[in-house]
Amino acid sequence: MTRTAVTNATIVTVDSHDTVLENGTIVITDNTITELLSSGDTPSTSVDHTIDADGGIVMPGLINTHTHLAMTPFRGFADDVDLQEFLNKLFPAEASIMSERHVRVGARAGFLEALLSGTTAALDMYWHYEASADEAKQAGFRLQNGPIFIGSDGPDRIPFDRRLSEALTTTPHDWVMAHGTYTMDPAQLSKVGELAQQSGARFHIHAAENAGEVADVNSRFGRTPVQLLDDHGLLRDGTVLAHAVVLTDEEIDRIASTQTAVAHCPSSNMKLASGFCRVPELLAAGVTVGLGTDGPSSSNDLDMFTAMRVAALVHKGHRLDPTTLPASTILRMATMGSARALGIDQLVGSIEVGKRADLVRLDASSPSLVPSYDPMSSIVYSASRADVVDVWIDGMQVVNGRTCTTIDSSETLRELRLEAIAISG
Repeated sequence: MTRTAVTNATIVTVDSHDTVLENGTIVITDNTITELLSSGDTPSTSVDHTIDADGGIVMPGLINTHTHLAMTPFRGFADDVDLQEFLNKLFPAEASIMSERHVRVGARAGFLEALLSGTTAALDMYWHYEASADEAKQAGFRLQNGPIFIGSDGPDRIPFDRRLSEALTTTPHDWVMAHGTYTMDPAQLSKVGELAQQSGARFHIHAAENAGEVADVNSRFGRTPVQLLDDHGLLRDGTVLAHAVVLTDEEIDRIASTQTAVAHCPSSNMKLASGFCRVPELLAAGVTVGLGTDGPSSSNDLDMFTAMRVAALVHKGHRLDPTTLPASTILRMATMGSARALGIDQLVGSIEVGKRADLVRLDASSPSLVPSYDPMSSIVYSASRADVVDVWIDGMQVVNGRTCTTIDSSETLRELRLEAIAISG
C-alpha cells in the first residue's frame, strides 16, 4: 500500500457544491483518494511521498467525450474545408495507409499529447480499436472504445457483414460505435443497435453535425439523424451523440427525455463551419453534455483547455450574453459532465474521497495563473496545457514535471513523422 500526499494545493473539487479548498491536501492510497483535508489538517496516518503544490491548482483530470486519437498522423491534412470536403479527402487517405501498426503509432502519439495536456480519459472512435485499447493500457490512459461500424468497407477494408459477425463473436462490449446515419442505411443501423442491446453496451455516433448532413439524411430516408436514431431505439441512457449541432426544439426534448448525452466539440464545429451547438438549451432541458476535442485532424489538437475556452467564449459571443455558460459550467462539462456521459462518474470526474485519483496539477509559478481570484475562472479563461506539470491516473503518476513517464516521447514522434511521410506520398 502506497500513500501519497499532495499538499499546499488549491483544490478545485468539482463536487456537487463546486467546493474549492485553499491550502488543502489530497491523500492518495494506491489508486484512490482516501482523504481530502482543509488547511491545517494533517493526514490520519503517515504517507510515503509528499508533493508540495506550492499553492497551485490541483483539479480533476479532463475527460474528452469525443475524439479519434489515432488520427494524429493526419493533423493539418485537410484544413479550411467543411465537413463533407474534409471527409472526401480524409477517407481515401486513411484507406491508403490503414493498418494496425499505423493505428498503434497514431494512438500512442494521441495519448502522449492528451496526457501532457491534462486529459486522463477519453471516448475514442477509430478503426482497429483493439490496438488503441492495448496502447492505452501501456500508457496508463483511461480509454473508452469499442467496435466501430460504417456502411461501406471503411478504411480498414472490412465489409459491414464481416465487421458485424466479428463483433458478435467478441461480445460483450463496453461500447459499440457507428460512424453516422449518413454513412449507413437504416437496416445497418438497426443491426448495430441490436448488437449494442445484446451486449449491454453503451453507444456512440456522429449525429446532426452540420446542416448538409441533416439535409442529406432527410432527403434519402425522410427522417433526420436524430429521428432515425430514435426509430431504432438508439436514443437512450448510455448513448452519446457527437456534435448534435443542428437540432430542433422537439429533438432537444426527445434527447432529454431519453437520457441521451451529447459530446460538444466547439473547436471542430468552428473550424469546419458546422455551426453553433445549442448547448444552453440542452443543459436547460436536463441533457448531460460533455466536452470533446474531436480528432486531431479536424480540430488539429487534443487540447481540452482550448476546448473549454472556445466553448465558454463562442456561446457568449453568439448569444451576445456574457453570462452564458459561466466558467463553473464549462469546467463541469469537461469533467463531471463528460464522466457522466461515459458512465464513469462514480469513479472519476471530481476530487472526492472514494473516487479514483485522476488528478492534474497546474504550475503555481505560471504567469498565466497569477493572480487567481477565482480558480475555476483561472482554469477556463487563463490556463493552458503549457501549465500542466503533473498528472495522475488511477493514482499512478503518468506525467511528472511535464515529462510523460509511460510513453517514449522521442521514439513516438519519430514514428509519427514516418507515418506523415508515408501519407504525403
